[in-house]
Amino acid sequence: MKLLSALEKTAVLKKMAIKNFSLTTLTSKTSSIKKSMVSATLLLAVMQTGHAQAAKCEYIIANDWGSGFTATIRITNNGTNAISGWNIGWNYSDGSRVTSSWNATLSGSNPYTATPLNWNGNIAVNSSIEFGIQGNNGASKAQVPAITGAVCNTVVTSSVAASSVAISSSSRPGSSVIPVSSSRISSSIPSSSVRSSSSSSITTGGQACNWYGTVTPLCANTTSGWGYENGKSCVARSTCSAQPAPYGIVNSGGSSSVVVASRSSSSSVVVVSSSSSSMRSSVSNSSTSSIVLGATCNGYATRYWDCCKAHCSWTANVPSVVNPLPACGSNNSRLTDVNAGSACGNGGGSAHMCWGMAPFAVSDKLAYGYAATASGDVCGRCYQLEFTGQSHNSPGDPGSSALAGKVMIVQATNIGYDVGGGQFDILVPGGGVGAFNACSAQWGVANSELGAQYGGFLAACKQELGYNASLAQYKSCLTNRCNSVFGSRGLTELQQACTWYANWFEAADNPALKYKEVACPAELTSRSGMNRGPLNDIKTTCN
Repeated sequence: MKLLSALEKTAVLKKMAIKNFSLTTLTSKTSSIKKSMVSATLLLAVMQTGHAQAAKCEYIIANDWGSGFTATIRITNNGTNAISGWNIGWNYSDGSRVTSSWNATLSGSNPYTATPLNWNGNIAVNSSIEFGIQGNNGASKAQVPAITGAVCNTVVTSSVAASSVAISSSSRPGSSVIPVSSSRISSSIPSSSVRSSSSSSITTGGQACNWYGTVTPLCANTTSGWGYENGKSCVARSTCSAQPAPYGIVNSGGSSSVVVASRSSSSSVVVVSSSSSSMRSSVSNSSTSSIVLGATCNGYATRYWDCCKAHCSWTANVPSVVNPLPACGSNNSRLTDVNAGSACGNGGGSAHMCWGMAPFAVSDKLAYGYAATASGDVCGRCYQLEFTGQSHNSPGDPGSSALAGKVMIVQATNIGYDVGGGQFDILVPGGGVGAFNACSAQWGVANSELGAQYGGFLAACKQELGYNASLAQYKSCLTNRCNSVFGSRGLTELQQACTWYANWFEAADNPALKYKEVACPAELTSRSGMNRGPLNDIKTTCN
């Protein structure tokens, strides 16, 4: 072995030191780069998460009647950037199941996923969107599940509105309890259960609005019509003060106790009464009815959906203080041009009926919707329909019999030149196109898929099954057609409204009813944009 001189040893040691330094430096730099990459990835994830999770998500029980429920899901943008698109979900652990929804596209069968329609996907800062669901309870009380989704930075799992207020009618044997939509009362009724055989007290301070028997907050910033402030529906001061006596602004002069939903001993109605003298002077005789059964005008209901622009979508056909009904394009997006031609007109315009005009259930005994009525000054008027259990022209119809005791409130959005007095042609997808048909083109379906021209899917089912089939057979046939035409094409909103006719409306064929004109629920005016409340012109006569 060669012995190294001192000089050679020194040279070798220097080379080894340089090599070790280089390896250490390279390892250190590589580690630093990796750490930087990890930090950047985490920072990007945090930035993306911070941008996406910008909303408060609430699940709110609107009605709970034991066997079923309706709920509102609200997404409030409390971030600093507008939200563009959202996707949320929830899961029931008690066996509850959703049976219908509105204002969102629902998928899944527990867990459920909801995505927006083409008009409510964007949420501005400090703004909210809502959609609704109805379902069957898995237990004796409606469950409030947690909402999940990247858009949610706050999840409210205990926001429960008022329990159902019950109405029963003693004028018809065997009538059922009707849970009332809580969005008309939840701003003033506490979350304790209110039933028709008892009463509940609330405390109001300052001023509020007695809106046809419902004590509703006054808006602070909305100058006319209805608004939505501080998480609640409200009425503008000018709109409330224009209501006829005994309705209008309630000046309690401080705090007062208001009894809500106590049963009158003389009739089976829900009433709102006052226990303070100052409130009593505004309410007149200390009580007004919220929803009163006992309409006396005779009528009947038919059905249609022709996809045409409605009569009330033209400015000339509505009173000057009432907004016309919005029309939509072929993809259901709202049109800004109120003068756009109807898809059913000569020359084939671009305007169609918006899908938001579909009917929906509030409870198993109460539903809301829209209808064509006889000609005249009808746009925006609302009518309470109380079904008698008989059919107008189909004796023994099992659906009409099953519909007995249910109540529907409809707003007039159209007229029909073949629609007579007392007839309400309810908007139902698959209900028949009638004299005009823009649906085949809008939905991309053959005319033969739409059922009978007059009567739609149900009429086709009766032609197929005969007129002595069971109610279950008719409902099954109708549901299958709803799923085939709408479900197979992803037209979820129309599919759900179509199956509503089979389930809630019991596939009734031209059911007979009693009716009267009433004040429009906010749920209907907020969808249609037509609110003729300031006109104070509710008619008490039959049309």
